[in-house]
Amino acid sequence: MGHEVRHLDRDLKLLAGANVLFALGVGLYLQLLYVYAIKHLGASGFAVGVLNAVYLATMAAGNIPGAWAAARFRLKPVIVAVWWLTVPAAFSFYLAPSWPWLIPGLLISGLYMANNPAFKAYIYLKSEPERVARNMTFVLAAYPLGLIAAPLIGGYLASRFGMRTVFLVSAVMYVLSSSTVSFIRDTPYHTADAPWSLATVRRNRSFRRYLLFFLVGYLAVSVGGPFLNPFLAQVHHQGYRALGVYSSLAALGAAILTPAMGRVTDLYGPRAGIGGVLLFLLAGAGLLMAGGNPALWAVAMLCCGAFDTSRFVATGIVGRSFGSMPTAWGFAIFDAIMGIPMAGGAVLGGLLYRQGYRLPFVFVMVLAMLLVIVLLAAKGSFAQRPASDMPATD
Repeated sequence: MGHEVRHLDRDLKLLAGANVLFALGVGLYLQLLYVYAIKHLGASGFAVGVLNAVYLATMAAGNIPGAWAAARFRLKPVIVAVWWLTVPAAFSFYLAPSWPWLIPGLLISGLYMANNPAFKAYIYLKSEPERVARNMTFVLAAYPLGLIAAPLIGGYLASRFGMRTVFLVSAVMYVLSSSTVSFIRDTPYHTADAPWSLATVRRNRSFRRYLLFFLVGYLAVSVGGPFLNPFLAQVHHQGYRALGVYSSLAALGAAILTPAMGRVTDLYGPRAGIGGVLLFLLAGAGLLMAGGNPALWAVAMLCCGAFDTSRFVATGIVGRSFGSMPTAWGFAIFDAIMGIPMAGGAVLGGLLYRQGYRLPFVFVMVLAMLLVIVLLAAKGSFAQRPASDMPATD
């Protein structure tokens, strides 16, 4: 990890630091929010699925205007301006009297993700071609790194002072995070030099293959991911403090797996990187359901770090296939399309969870096994070594 940090320039280090502080803010309540909605705001399991779908749909929809802004303005102003949206989100959760009133905060949180195209394009443009996946996954891995301690603190604060105190503390962390990202330096980015159209996307076979594969992968993690902590709370009867510990273990798993799988991807290709993630996903879901004691649930949650890692590694992989597409638009199109299985998966997960607490995780395991089979039989994009499908720079 220290070796990877030394290869990051000043601005990527600042970006990683801001990401850690952001994670410390959101991590205080992220894994507790839906449990809080069920226990104290009157939400059902299906309502949790609806809330998560609202958040994910807003997040996906924000990618297109985010790419438009990144194409017409400098990258730094876009990143910094949108980053400050995190502060009112925390206050919105603080004021919510019942579960429907969580929606404004989730909408603001989703709109924050409009900086994804600029954020990822910035990392891409600041990276040497042979280090794109490693740098991308390293900066993104700062997020689960911040989540390691945050759920422990959030669980303690929630059990001692209540969730409203948690939201206030998270607002302070958001201010620190937004202040840190304000110090990054801008980088030139001009899409006018790279004309493209939707026909460019249709002709890009490598990009289309990644889209089809990750549509299924994102559906799997979106069906099961929101219900990890509700499952621990309702099936294994774990309280806020214990849920904080398990959430920290999941974040630790993601913080370890994300840079590790990014490095595997750079060295051995996409099939090895995403295949490793899927194996951990299978192990986590299986142990969560079959485990009969806290030690096994702890191991399960470490492996369930793959729920987050899968999205980060996908980002590092898909950027290789953009070809003549401008970087920001490539990420925006990918993230917007991935919003379909993310939002749909959240609703489907809620329906499955209402029918049986284990059903979302059975669904995850079935899809993960199917994707492993696809990878084993894959030719072309997933089987290629990294240098073979690198796009031209913008």
